[in-house]
Amino acid sequence: MPKPVKNVLLIVSILLTFDILVAVLGGSYLSENIGTFLGKSRTVILSDLLFLEGTVIFAIGTFIAVAKALQETKPSHLPDEEPTEGGEQAREKRIHKGILLMIAGAILTGLSIMVGALLP
Repeated sequence: MPKPVKNVLLIVSILLTFDILVAVLGGSYLSENIGTFLGKSRTVILSDLLFLEGTVIFAIGTFIAVAKALQETKPSHLPDEEPTEGGEQAREKRIHKGILLMIAGAILTGLSIMVGALLP
């Protein structure tokens, strides 16, 4: 498995495990004392946690990817350099960290939808 895929799966699995532990162990406390989770079941709390984390991670990844893209744009007064063939291949194989964060955020948001729709 490629290293970027392993990194995304590692991030998602760690956050999913953490959210499950918070929902199972702290679900009753959250549903009684925290305004956002008042009166909600553990399943809904888990779905909400996954959604919140997924959207925040996706937004952070988007900002990083946009900032990197803006940084890489060349000013118009500089002459364009011809990329080498080897440079093109190396660039295509790398996946930017912002894109990896966006993928992880989208997976967490999708898991949130699955948990909310499939579990009672």
